[in-house]
Amino acid sequence: MALTKPKHPARVAIVAGAVLIIVNLAIWGGRDQVNGPAATQRPVEIQQLFPNESDELLPQGVVGVDLRDQFTGQITVDGQVIPADETTGDPNLGEVLFSPGPGKAFTKWTRGSHTAVVQWWPRTIPSPEEARAKAQLRSYTWILHVG
Repeated sequence: MALTKPKHPARVAIVAGAVLIIVNLAIWGGRDQVNGPAATQRPVEIQQLFPNESDELLPQGVVGVDLRDQFTGQITVDGQVIPADETTGDPNLGEVLFSPGPGKAFTKWTRGSHTAVVQWWPRTIPSPEEARAKAQLRSYTWILHVG
């Protein structure tokens, strides 16, 4: 098969150039694409949340936080402070965890969205009230999704 010279070589050159530009733009645009949920900017004192912002929670799932070791904290869910005697984890390691159950602030998580707040302060300060008075109380809020 022999190749023949196109009738309009200028048109062929323009179309080829346009296709080349479009392909390069697609490659350049796709190279900076980020997949997945948007990254959240947590304070550096929070090492891990339970559950993470985008995770779904079971009705009996654990809600909590792992703070840096020099901090302690408390958790509030839907405006209700979780009593310290209902939490688990090692406060000396900055762990504050809550599992719902009989006789606790929550017996189970109801289906839908809930607002959780973790407040933390240096372990050298005995209470959140004293930490607030010394301007050392910090907080972070996230939404829990129960399926």
